[in-house]
Amino acid sequence: MKFRTWMQYNVFMIQSKLLARAFFFIKRWLGKKASKIDHSEVLKDIYLESTISTSYFLLLTIANLIALSGLITNSAPAIIGAMLISPLMSPMLSIGFAFITGDQYVWTKSLKKIVLGVALTIVAAAFATYLSPLKDVTSEILSRTRPNLYDLIVALLAGAAGAAALCTKKNYLTIVPGVAIATAVIPPLSVAGFGIGIWNFRIFAGGFFLFFTNFVAIVIATCLVFFLYGFRPVIIGEESLTQLKRRVGYLSVILVLISIPLFYTLHQSIAAVRLRGTIESVLKNSLNREGQSRLSTFSYLKRKDGKLEINSTVNTISYMKEKEVSVVEKNLEDALRKEVKLYLEQIQVQPGGLKEPKVKASLEPAIAPPKPPQEIIKSSREGTLAVIRQSAEKIEKVIAPSTIADFNVAFHDKSFKISMMMKVKRDKPLSEEEILWLRRIIATDLNIPVDLTVETVPFVPLIIFGKGQTALTPEMKQTIMTVRDISGKNEDLNLMVEAYTGTYDLRKHLMKLSDERVAAVRDVLIRECNIRPERIETVVRRSKKIEAPAVKISVLSPEGG
Repeated sequence: MKFRTWMQYNVFMIQSKLLARAFFFIKRWLGKKASKIDHSEVLKDIYLESTISTSYFLLLTIANLIALSGLITNSAPAIIGAMLISPLMSPMLSIGFAFITGDQYVWTKSLKKIVLGVALTIVAAAFATYLSPLKDVTSEILSRTRPNLYDLIVALLAGAAGAAALCTKKNYLTIVPGVAIATAVIPPLSVAGFGIGIWNFRIFAGGFFLFFTNFVAIVIATCLVFFLYGFRPVIIGEESLTQLKRRVGYLSVILVLISIPLFYTLHQSIAAVRLRGTIESVLKNSLNREGQSRLSTFSYLKRKDGKLEINSTVNTISYMKEKEVSVVEKNLEDALRKEVKLYLEQIQVQPGGLKEPKVKASLEPAIAPPKPPQEIIKSSREGTLAVIRQSAEKIEKVIAPSTIADFNVAFHDKSFKISMMMKVKRDKPLSEEEILWLRRIIATDLNIPVDLTVETVPFVPLIIFGKGQTALTPEMKQTIMTVRDISGKNEDLNLMVEAYTGTYDLRKHLMKLSDERVAAVRDVLIRECNIRPERIETVVRRSKKIEAPAVKISVLSPEGG
């Protein structure tokens, strides 16, 4: 036992000596590298970059408008060009330098430059979006509203490369453009301004959070690189070291705080990839039959009722029966462990090459048997509805918190267009501009002209009370519970509870009974629908148009409009 303890002690001592020697060599190597750096030249560059000039704001505005145009039109080359033009990277490197050295002049100038630049970018993007006729939320915009941990890692590495290039002056002209593209600080700010321009707080918050993530990562990486290259606080002393430790502590806390949502979004992204992989695997195993059929494409949509809707297209020699499709749907439910609705579009194909038709002696033309009318109608219906469902998902993001309750589609005989009547749950009519947006989204997805009519239906039906009745029946409570589903997805909704006195009750009791009905409805909204009290506005109206006493619940936008 003593021999074993002695051996463990010797191994520990050897490891400690090797580790100490390794640290010694690393420290000496870093010292040699730091001694080759022209600190005065780097300091000169930092001071020059910290100055605020008109050209800085001009370049920033140009880059911002180019990025916004690329985001709205879904043009990746335009967005990349804006990244290269943007001058935002330089003051970020200066902030990292000031952070590690404690240079108050550089810190004040660079921070002011960043704050003014960010504010100008967001305001300009919001104003340009407000004036723009194109306000569709494109894939390029959506991709910059959900940052994850990998965005933080990329920004850390890119920031380190930019700081190293600034210190060593090696390949500076080629590295800095690459750093600008990798960190992409201007497009997220343009997305944040776009979100304000269309009054969508989620898009604004997502874009700004991505920018802030990149900013923090660049500052951290820059601090580390400048420290390794020998940059230290200007005055070495106990007070300056204490301030440095405090600054590093603050930065560490910020890093931990922003990492929490980044881990969450990364987990969601991984879950989405796994979900798509599972769906693809089940569909291929069920639909890919040698010499018979093969999966072409598929897409999926998570519905609000929790059911997963899957649209898939398969190329097949002979059509699958309804029972076979049901088996595929059951396989998906077993693999995903949730309720699934499968919409399968079957495209019949010709196996092998085209064969020469056999000519009969009578020279009668060979006529292929026509498809049954029921099959033709079913195939066209499923294909059209699959596309419109995808459009509906985009539309609900535009008209949120409103939702699509139902829609009907009709085809014209003498013109290549369709008529569509859509029912939208909303407590006020859509404007002509909003209907134009919806029509454009559907027409773009279907690639044909669309004649759209929108009918609005209230979120919550009117609640009618009997004479002298103030208590809520179970049916009334069930009607009110509709609000809970809406509030679960839109926490900032405002509600208007309006009581109509009617004419059934005695005149002297009209207001009192109406107040009691409002209180009962408000209590259900707060206790069972989880609506915050300050989000509920109540009013009692004398009305002879509605004879029976009633309560109307209106769902307003987050801004209260």
